[in-house]
Amino acid sequence: MICIRGATTAEQNTKADILKETRVMLARIVEENELSAAEVHSIIFTATRDLDQAYPAVAARELGFTKAALMCMQEMHVENSLPLCIRVMVTAEAAGKTQAQARHMYLNKAVRLRSDLAGRRFAIAIDGPGGAGKSTVAKELARALGFTYVDTGAMYRAVAYFCIANGVDTNDEASVEKTLSAIDIRLKYKNGVQSVLVNGEDVSRAIRGQQFASGASQVAVFAAVRRKLVEIQKQMAEEEDVVMDGRDIGAYVLPDAQVKVYLYASVEERTRRRMKELERRGFRADYDTVKREIEERDYRDMHRAESPLVKAADAVELDTSGMPIPQAVAAILEMVRRQGLRVEDM
Repeated sequence: MICIRGATTAEQNTKADILKETRVMLARIVEENELSAAEVHSIIFTATRDLDQAYPAVAARELGFTKAALMCMQEMHVENSLPLCIRVMVTAEAAGKTQAQARHMYLNKAVRLRSDLAGRRFAIAIDGPGGAGKSTVAKELARALGFTYVDTGAMYRAVAYFCIANGVDTNDEASVEKTLSAIDIRLKYKNGVQSVLVNGEDVSRAIRGQQFASGASQVAVFAAVRRKLVEIQKQMAEEEDVVMDGRDIGAYVLPDAQVKVYLYASVEERTRRRMKELERRGFRADYDTVKREIEERDYRDMHRAESPLVKAADAVELDTSGMPIPQAVAAILEMVRRQGLRVEDM
């Protein structure tokens, strides 16, 4: 005997939508757990108080659960809880299976509720060269989905920042590796804004200087640096639904990400964007210098021995040259929708 949990959300409070989403959820539970209707003993449904146009149990009867005991109840209301939500608990006879082998099912916006029970978090991996718009697009995606944004580039910049601030040559692998044990890097969020802390110091703005962008590319070629930061990144993806951008996310850090995108743009376009970013932050910039640094960084990223910049085999390419950010975000949100996660239109 096993108990299987699940949840989904309706798009609106209508009989058709409530029954449709319940059918999809139950069908996935049966499929993933290899059950037949005859093996199901009981199904308990709860729905949030904003759903009152149909009993979810009707969908169960339509799917052939005519012998199982069914019950519908209203979910206890908790302030700021997920709206339009249907939860379920299925008790079934599953010969040879233990409770630990039960496959729980969380769909649509409910994927955020207990995706730890479902066995995996939802991850979006965005790779590409510097200046392609990865960070901007990733931040907007995370905001739209309510996911955590993990700026891996900021983590490498943080290593470069510490090294430069302490007189360590970012091209000297032995010196950088020796310094790693003294660096504590943390990403913290408040009101949706990410802060990068190095040994407790907020360096979020400081690391955006061009010297730290170049330094990040230099230290990123060192295996010890990548191992340290990748471990942190993978841990974050295990604990939260994430949008993560970088150079090797889809191919190496999150090879099982549900959505993988390779974002790119021409060198000229990326140079113009970088110039605007630096000037907006109050830094002086020379076009030819910035362009040369971008080209050099591309070469290092693509030719480093440890996890070079590469498009994952199953990643979707997206050229952002001349493409407005909202358009790029919308394109990726459509990829997310195709994975079964319902998202609001932007």
